[in-house]
Amino acid sequence: MYTIKNSERKNFIEAYDENNALVGEAIISPFMESDIHDKQRLNIYIDIDVKDIKDKKVIKDLMFDELLKRARNIKRENEDLDVKFYHCCFSDNKENIEYYSSKEGFKHDEGMYIIRKEINEEKFNISIIDDIEFVNLDFEDKTDMQQLVEEQNKVFNGGYSIDGLKEIKDKTEWVSIAAKHKGKIVGNVVVIVKNGEENIKYGWIDDLFVSKAVRKKGIGENLLKLTFAKLKELHVNESRLEVWSSNKRALSVYNKLGYKFLKETESSIGMFL
Repeated sequence: MYTIKNSERKNFIEAYDENNALVGEAIISPFMESDIHDKQRLNIYIDIDVKDIKDKKVIKDLMFDELLKRARNIKRENEDLDVKFYHCCFSDNKENIEYYSSKEGFKHDEGMYIIRKEINEEKFNISIIDDIEFVNLDFEDKTDMQQLVEEQNKVFNGGYSIDGLKEIKDKTEWVSIAAKHKGKIVGNVVVIVKNGEENIKYGWIDDLFVSKAVRKKGIGENLLKLTFAKLKELHVNESRLEVWSSNKRALSVYNKLGYKFLKETESSIGMFL
């Protein structure tokens, strides 16, 4: 009764009824995960959208089965990688969470967490790290900005751009602190001051990264401590950030520094192939 076809749009498929009317569409989007896991990981994101008709679930199931078949083919071409087949949605999207959680092997195993830390009167002891200096960035030096973009993009897919940094500079109250090795940026934190509940200000960690070659030296921890000290100077008494629950390396640092879970904003439901 229903036919699944390739779409003219890349990575999309479409479902048609017996009258050749479009009743559903779905996306399958493979991409390399950012550099946050010990083993390289390929994510295969899916999303299915079907019109609210009588056979809605039947059509969704047909499309899901086709997406799974295609994902298994991708896995066969990438046997050396961890491959995750999953859907991600806002945590209040009960319909999607219930549907994907009902699929065999699927589970809600990752979430985007917002965590927060109260900045009190504690002293922030900065560790001395050989050949690493910490400096404030003003987003005026073109060399610094280019280095920041290049190094951050090595860690996070779809990271900063020069124009993005300029927009932060021009439109927000912000702080940026870099870690440099022999004059080159190897880590950085960007903080934007925002207003939260009851008009309380907090420092939002918009980005924090440490280049792979210099990890496990305490650079990330120092960047955060320097951030806390700077926020205190600005009379901002809370820091917040978002982090995937699967990013164990980052969470271990955040927990050590006193961050606590606030809420989950996105839910990832899937399985490894």
